[in-house]
Amino acid sequence: MVDTSERVTVRIPQDLLEKLKAIQQSKGTATISDTIREGLDRYVEMNLPPANIRKVVVDLSRQDNRQLEEFVREGNSVSVDDAVRSAVREYIRSRVEHFAPPHRARRESDAVPASGGSSAP
Repeated sequence: MVDTSERVTVRIPQDLLEKLKAIQQSKGTATISDTIREGLDRYVEMNLPPANIRKVVVDLSRQDNRQLEEFVREGNSVSVDDAVRSAVREYIRSRVEHFAPPHRARRESDAVPASGGSSAP
């Protein structure tokens, strides 16, 4: 397999490196470079999403974030992102149903004869 990647040297502060190492350990990523690549992939996705997808960034309180993480740990969703997407879809669906205009009542002139036959005598 041909490696088509480029080497890029970046200087980062020691405290950021320590945070990246903590992420590497918690996720079990093989190398710090893999951790950084994953972070860069997410950064690019967030800033250059596909044309059919719009990213929305929401700041959550610590309590809401903890509750979402617990929801995921309990197996109710595959990820926090997925849980939020599902919640937004459900909210929109319920609001659309709630505010949808009532079905138009049929007028007698719209009615179709039940017998399907001719109305002539």
